[in-house]
Amino acid sequence: MFEVTARHSDSYEVTLLKKGACFTGRLKIHSPYRGRTTRVNFENHYGLFKVHEILREPYSGRRLPGYDDIDLSFEELEALVRNDRPDWKGALENIKGIYLISDTLTGKRYVGSAYSDQGIWSRWYNYAFSGHGGNVELRALILNPTLDYCRANFRFALLEHRSSRTADEFILSREAFWKRILLTRGEQGLNRN
Repeated sequence: MFEVTARHSDSYEVTLLKKGACFTGRLKIHSPYRGRTTRVNFENHYGLFKVHEILREPYSGRRLPGYDDIDLSFEELEALVRNDRPDWKGALENIKGIYLISDTLTGKRYVGSAYSDQGIWSRWYNYAFSGHGGNVELRALILNPTLDYCRANFRFALLEHRSSRTADEFILSREAFWKRILLTRGEQGLNRN
């Protein structure tokens, strides 16, 4: 598992050990602690932890909830892309659609679409690695390559999904509809067109 090498007032420094390494990402632990302390001393609670579950494989993100309930933080999207989750990838790479990126810090939103041979997965894959997917307004928010701003503030939602056989013109008309309804053009949004 790990060994605590230094304890600070607000954090720990740890070193991963070979012993128990096979449980990394697989072990779910339960703690009965229910206090409201901002900083809990780990040492005072370690003995109370109980193994709740050992996953067969390392956790790689939550299961696809269905097309009508997709709402992801940027970090969740990164994990799904990094782990190449087959349920998400298979479902999203074969559909066209309209999506929403919300900046929770500013309240501004961006409406985008995936059409042609490019599925939602391909578009979101680009966002997971660049943070902006080529969008000028989003690019202006991301001032460092660490993507910290994205991780702290961006959320992704699927507004509408369509078959890969749907005409691109229809997808673009639906994208324009959502931009108009959600007021994402101009000062209040992140869409330029």
